[in-house]
Amino acid sequence: MNSIFDGKLRVLDISMGWAGPLVGQMFAEMGADVIKVEDTHHFDWWRGSLSMAPPEMQPIERAAVFNTANRGKRGVTLDLASARGIEILKRMIEVSDVLVENFSPGVMDRLGLGYQSVSAINPRLIMISMPSFGSDGPECNARGYGNTVEAMAGVTGLTGYHDGTGQRYTLSNALGDPVGGLHGVFALMVAIRERERTGRGQLIELAQVESLIPFVTDAMLDFQFTGKVAAARGNRHREHAPHGIYRCAGEDNWIALACETNDQWRSLAHALGIDDQRFATASERKADEDALDTELSRALAPLNAEDCVARLRDAGVLAAPVNPASAVMADPQIQSREYFVAIDRAVVGTHLYPGAVARIPETPLRADNPAPLLGEHNRQVFAETLGMTDDEVAELERIGVIGSSPRQYRVTS
Repeated sequence: MNSIFDGKLRVLDISMGWAGPLVGQMFAEMGADVIKVEDTHHFDWWRGSLSMAPPEMQPIERAAVFNTANRGKRGVTLDLASARGIEILKRMIEVSDVLVENFSPGVMDRLGLGYQSVSAINPRLIMISMPSFGSDGPECNARGYGNTVEAMAGVTGLTGYHDGTGQRYTLSNALGDPVGGLHGVFALMVAIRERERTGRGQLIELAQVESLIPFVTDAMLDFQFTGKVAAARGNRHREHAPHGIYRCAGEDNWIALACETNDQWRSLAHALGIDDQRFATASERKADEDALDTELSRALAPLNAEDCVARLRDAGVLAAPVNPASAVMADPQIQSREYFVAIDRAVVGTHLYPGAVARIPETPLRADNPAPLLGEHNRQVFAETLGMTDDEVAELERIGVIGSSPRQYRVTS
């Protein structure tokens, strides 16, 4: 079966980290020819540091995060600090459909790669720019990452314990990055559809902070209506109780559960042997939520988490285990759907990676191709896209415009 793009869309991905590369990864899953462009000195920082291991262990090829977010791409290198590197990239732009970048505002203009310049080279080019805070405004030049975007968007301000003690927390997996990346995919699909109608490309600007603000809509609407700043609630819900994470028997075993109705509460109480009359109504449960949590914790502490979840689900209660990564990978439901895919990649070998989420039978997504090694496809890509000979590619490597190992490791004559 054919993929959505079937190799007929070329994407130049010069972004780094997660948000921009996720856009490229998902387009690779849809069958686009995604070319990852890096420098042998300033390579994608998600590859990690050269100091993590000796050179012979190729440390920058061992980062799980890079190897996940860049699957399915072809990798080339170009020294964008050199006129020759910029000239080659402009030639690639001329024969490409999409350019993805997530540098700070002004970087692309300083490289001579601002939208006005690249659209003059290729009027059909769609360029997506993904700065953390936008290209204008008083904070536009601030550097940002997923966690700082979360903080600016108000997400971090809603974390913390419900009693007001303790610190605020960033989400450990940098929610700002994938949310921005997913918005970028949607925006690009719209722009590609528009290009089919008009024949022209366009510039998409996606401020990552603005893609995350809708996550705190509830608190913002509450402030507008009441003038009150929402307090941290921990795992608690503004209306329903119980609603939280509770410890079960064992060293570190937890379950999540929630009751939205009185019937669910009665079912939970009967399943755990708790007096359902003490907290019979929603208002009673919310009024004394500390006592409710204490009662639940006492009842759940001696119980096996897996058995407890099964018992509560059978009773019609919303419940799930709090799974560590190992349990997610071993989960019978996930395994039965063959979600994880085994990918063999040079240097690191074969490992399981998250698969494509959407199941599209007529144009299936493909998530089983590895991420590229640094400069792995230099000869292939430059020959296919620009018609370069092996001798021309070899000369570029000799003078340091391209390479397949970090510049710090190379000795040039």
